[in-house]
Amino acid sequence: MASRFQEQSHFECDSPPASVHGARGNADERLSDTRGRNSDDASSVDHVQEKTTAAVPLTKRQKVKRHCGRFKWWYAGAGLIILIILLPLLFTRIIPAITQGIVDNQKLPIVRGTFQALSPTQLSVSLETELDTPLPADLDPTTLFVYNKDTPDYSPFINITLPKIHANHKTPVMITNQIVTVTNETELLRWFDRVFDLPNVELSVKGKTTVHLGALKMTSNIGKTIKTTSLNHLEGFGITNLRLVFPPLENGTNIRGTLNLPNAGALTLGLGDLTLNLFSGDIKLGFVTIYDLVLPPGNNTRNFDGQLYLNELVPNIGAILDSQSAALADGNIELRAVGNSTIVNGMHIGYVEQVLNKKSLVSTVPVIKLLSDVISSFSSNGNASLTDLLGDTLGNSTFIEGLLDHWNSTANTNGTGLPLKLGRSTAYGSRTINAPATKSLLKMGLKLVLAKL
Repeated sequence: MASRFQEQSHFECDSPPASVHGARGNADERLSDTRGRNSDDASSVDHVQEKTTAAVPLTKRQKVKRHCGRFKWWYAGAGLIILIILLPLLFTRIIPAITQGIVDNQKLPIVRGTFQALSPTQLSVSLETELDTPLPADLDPTTLFVYNKDTPDYSPFINITLPKIHANHKTPVMITNQIVTVTNETELLRWFDRVFDLPNVELSVKGKTTVHLGALKMTSNIGKTIKTTSLNHLEGFGITNLRLVFPPLENGTNIRGTLNLPNAGALTLGLGDLTLNLFSGDIKLGFVTIYDLVLPPGNNTRNFDGQLYLNELVPNIGAILDSQSAALADGNIELRAVGNSTIVNGMHIGYVEQVLNKKSLVSTVPVIKLLSDVISSFSSNGNASLTDLLGDTLGNSTFIEGLLDHWNSTANTNGTGLPLKLGRSTAYGSRTINAPATKSLLKMGLKLVLAKL
């Protein structure tokens, strides 16, 4: 018994450990358990490594790509619906609105132009302007109606046609020698009156044009008021040279010369044969005619011929000198020119005559220059002399004596009966020149002028 107990209690190093229930396992079991634990530990490490690898964040592009890949059919459907809604708006509203905005922003400056009178109802019009577009575009031929913006009722007076245009950024637009018909003479008169009087004038236009942007075609409205420089009342007008023709020609012409007609505007004006009446105060002295008158921008020296009513000078010498008193005090003579007629191809141009016949242009000519021009005209003409002219005009007395007789017999405005004063009063009082001294001075002046010729 004892020996058996000892055998059973004897400790063996190779004996397997006790099981959970107290029993010992054998060596194989321990090895198997150890291998099992090692296998579980390895699996856990691999699992952690997989989680670490899967936890790397995606880039935005990868996320978007993955998102679009998942929902691509949803997006395709939504895009199709949006296109169905927006495409009609794009072609019927958005693009036409953009095109209209581009048309509205065009300034259409008048670089230069010509208005040439052809008949009482027709004009020849040339204009150069400019378009500035951000995109290439083609414009069909377009009719523009020209009118005065401040007229209550829309009343075009002419219409012009723009040619077909391919516009790409800054593009010049030319209208050349286009014959147009006057559709409202009253409105044309109103506009031309402003062209004559003002330094700047407005020109308003309306029309519709078809614009092509590639294959797209749209209709746009043109409504623009353009400002351009104008005649400014022909400021600087003056007779630069005047010569007498004696004996007169068969048609009555007895004066020739040149005058300056300045055009401060951008438009060239063609007025045909223009006749101007000459006045001293309210006394009509004669008339001059400028033939085939064309006024481009700038100063324009033009030849003229005409008639001076010599036989009416002496009977009206008192009124003439009275009207010239202020100018003579400065050593000048003032001649006033008023429109008489405008003729093209034998036809009166009413829309020019009705404007110019109400305008008055003043030319100031120094007395010495006028005398020099008159005398030089006879020194270069062997057919007659100054004595012949004056004798024919005044009979037995000379023109100078007629003037002096008037000066000697004309009373002051204060009724004192003193001779007419010449020159301005000075700080030392008024000075008068008696008739003999005046005659001597005039003779001396004439001799000095003749000596220079």
